[in-house]
Amino acid sequence: MPETASELQLRPTTLEDASIVADLEALRDPDAPPDPALLRHWWRMADELEKSMRRVAVRDGAAVAYVSVSHKLWEEDRIRYGTIRVGLRADLWTQSRFAQLVDTGETWLRDERAHRSVARVREDFERDLSALQDLGYRENRRMRLSELDLVAGRERILRARDESRRGMREQGIELRVLSEVDDPEKYRKLYEMIIESEQDIPTTVPWRELSFEEWMRFWFSTPTIREDKFWVACEGDRIVGTSVLDTPIERGVPFTAYTGTLRAVRGRGIARALKYESMGQAVEDGHSRVRTNNDTDNPPILRINEEMGYRAVAPLIELHRELA
Repeated sequence: MPETASELQLRPTTLEDASIVADLEALRDPDAPPDPALLRHWWRMADELEKSMRRVAVRDGAAVAYVSVSHKLWEEDRIRYGTIRVGLRADLWTQSRFAQLVDTGETWLRDERAHRSVARVREDFERDLSALQDLGYRENRRMRLSELDLVAGRERILRARDESRRGMREQGIELRVLSEVDDPEKYRKLYEMIIESEQDIPTTVPWRELSFEEWMRFWFSTPTIREDKFWVACEGDRIVGTSVLDTPIERGVPFTAYTGTLRAVRGRGIARALKYESMGQAVEDGHSRVRTNNDTDNPPILRINEEMGYRAVAPLIELHRELA
């Protein structure tokens, strides 16, 4: 008799399960396996700053299926969104098992009084994408996952970094890593700069603005974020822009975690200069490639990426389904 979805025997996860879930995810993208240390951090932040639920099925010490669901701490939201992510090992993949994992997440979201379920899946994960569409999920937004070859582009990147540095000096902009900024208010200034700039990131699903204390925990307890890799642009005593690279601890590919500037300084090439500083540092640190993910409705950063030589890996599709 074929095994049913219920025989997957899902159980609640612990933080220690991040390693085996990351191994399951790595089977789908072995070229960029997720870092267990970073996944563990995301789980911890979801538990602390949001409301979340996770279940995993384990056989012979390996994760074979999991479902992760979360939502922000709602206030007076007109539409309450929840995010669902599922994984199922290829040798066990069936439509019914996949649907049961999704239903497990959706049931929890309904109990939480969510209005809409959101799933994000790469376009080249065709089986998962098709199954979500069969369950009624429909595309709402599209992001672009891209990769930069730091070996082939080494000389071009370093040359462009030098040119950007000259341009910034002419404008009175100093580029430095956060660890070298001697200002007791630097974290508060960086917080205010990021909060302003992220308001202009295209999105359908709103996010809750973090308090300064929450923001500090979110960013600076992240094991893959280091202040000597956290580039900022300073104009006088203001921090006006930033670009920061996630550098893996256990495995994986470096990933641009964030790039943004204050609205008042846009159009002056500051974001571009910060990206070149970050990529130049990655080159000098010996990394061979870097990835980034950007919404397709964000043309300024996409133009910078194209100039730098990023090449598309796959579109990331955001799909929504009404839970009524």
